[in-house]
Amino acid sequence: MVTLVEKIVSLENEADSIVAAARDEAHGLEKSAMADTEAYRRKISEDMEAKVSSFQKEMEAKHKASVMEAEEELVRALGAVDRIADEVLKEQIDRIVGRFSEI
Repeated sequence: MVTLVEKIVSLENEADSIVAAARDEAHGLEKSAMADTEAYRRKISEDMEAKVSSFQKEMEAKHKASVMEAEEELVRALGAVDRIADEVLKEQIDRIVGRFSEI
């Protein structure tokens, strides 16, 4: 009988050891999964920041080019206005004033 009790106690101790080892392994797996998840989140965040930064730089470059084009167009338009002879301007002003005088 003693040997049967000793065997049962031994089996219980072995089962407790197996359960404790399984809990430790599960805890280790949980820590590993949490670390992997955090690393993945960091990578996604870094990738997203890189994409946003790239998009921002691209849009800034397009905006700068658009502004430069508009400025060049303005300079051309102002140059065209400056090239209009004073006589032509005076003639146009007189025509406008004449039209208003008729009304």
